[in-house]
Amino acid sequence: MALHDPSGEPGRRPAPAGSSPAAPPDPVTPPGAAGSAALAELGRIRLDQPLGQVLQQVSELATQVLPDVDALSITLVDADGSARSAAFTDQVSALLDERQYEDGFGPCMDAARSGGVVRIRDTGADPTYPGFSALAQRHGVGSVLSVGVPWVDRSVGALNLFTRGGDPLSEEVVELARVFAGYAGAALAKAALYTETAELADQMQRAMSSRAVIEQAKGVLVAALGLSPDEAFAELSRRSQRTNTKLRDLAAQVVAQAQEVHGQGAVERTR
Repeated sequence: MALHDPSGEPGRRPAPAGSSPAAPPDPVTPPGAAGSAALAELGRIRLDQPLGQVLQQVSELATQVLPDVDALSITLVDADGSARSAAFTDQVSALLDERQYEDGFGPCMDAARSGGVVRIRDTGADPTYPGFSALAQRHGVGSVLSVGVPWVDRSVGALNLFTRGGDPLSEEVVELARVFAGYAGAALAKAALYTETAELADQMQRAMSSRAVIEQAKGVLVAALGLSPDEAFAELSRRSQRTNTKLRDLAAQVVAQAQEVHGQGAVERTR
């Protein structure tokens, strides 16, 4: 596990915890029935909804799984390096995230980029992110933990935990946070897969619809001009090129004109 405790000169940005993204952790069962139930519920999140809703449910479940956590957010980093809070449990977590996005670095940004774990054990004595830690102190946040969220072969974000108490999160919670980040990454991958599958199904449906109207137009030309099916398709292609009209749109025009002249039933019988 790549683990970083801030240290060094004030205002100095830490080096990333590692150049390769963290591998998804081995699944383990968190202590307590509530934690086990929450992780089971994570696998039942409906993916046929906007990704933002999926991530919000992930963050809410994380607050049930991770003890001693007072606020939580999920940061996503786009391919161009820009970051945003895809989900958060309160305004303080959103505010602290936004400060890091403005600065271009911070615990969540470094965890998201490296795929590792970045900790601030005490925001009152942190020399590495002084501006961020001072803001966290003013809002009562005593410690911060950010864990990279793995996705396929890279890190795509971070799970950010904020604690208002005086004690930092225990090592057991750190390990459990890594486990949950792995589950969150899996949820993201499934959501992305669902989106791609839905888009593919939509494209296939449009293609099938285009094929149907072209076949119908061919039938119209076969009946009206005494052409063979191949000759009818060639005629449609010539008209499409001559009028600079997409083949599907031209076919729809041919069918519509035939329906006006002969009626719907007669056109259907030409298919």
